[in-house]
Amino acid sequence: MEMLVTKFSKGKYRNESDLFAEPISKDNVKLMGEMIALQLFRTRKKHYCRIADKLYIGLIKDLHHMGETDYLVSDGYDYAQTAMYFLWQYEGKKVDDVCYTEDNGREISIKLACYRETGKRLDNYRRKTEKITLDSFDDYKALPADPVNRFETEEPDYSKAEALMDAMHLTEAEKETLYCYMNGMNQSEAAFALGITIFGVKYRKLRIRYKYHTYIGQY
Repeated sequence: MEMLVTKFSKGKYRNESDLFAEPISKDNVKLMGEMIALQLFRTRKKHYCRIADKLYIGLIKDLHHMGETDYLVSDGYDYAQTAMYFLWQYEGKKVDDVCYTEDNGREISIKLACYRETGKRLDNYRRKTEKITLDSFDDYKALPADPVNRFETEEPDYSKAEALMDAMHLTEAEKETLYCYMNGMNQSEAAFALGITIFGVKYRKLRIRYKYHTYIGQY
């Protein structure tokens, strides 16, 4: 199966690694933004299932048809544009270059910073959507006798997981890694999203297991 990045670059790039190995330029920033947006939707599917699925499908459709006359792009393409605008600030640099350093000394790459910035937009959209849903629910007078059962297929409550991570004294980096796995990512996808190597992901997994054993107990 032909990779999306290969298809939409007309064969210029074999995979995303080839694309992101180049310095950011006017020739590749559009495709970089589109690929980062797709990656965001893929990795958030489990957590933001309905929202991420809708945006992902819309963006895929955009990439196939946006060159057609009178075609209107979906909301999903807004996230690709957010990523493009962010990356364009760093024209001439590579996405693995350092964007900024956190208070704990951790260096954040341009790619990861872009992923986070685009993710913030998705988080805000999700919160607004949830608020609209709740407001509509409150305005509805004929509530069912057992409304809890109406939401059995909604997104799971992660409060217990958050409490468990706090009890394990995980660092922010370790939490981010665990979130990746909670969102259904494999090792390679987690490495891409976090802007680190696969060995970095493996090391964090070992640290998480060690802390679980230390603070919680046996599996």
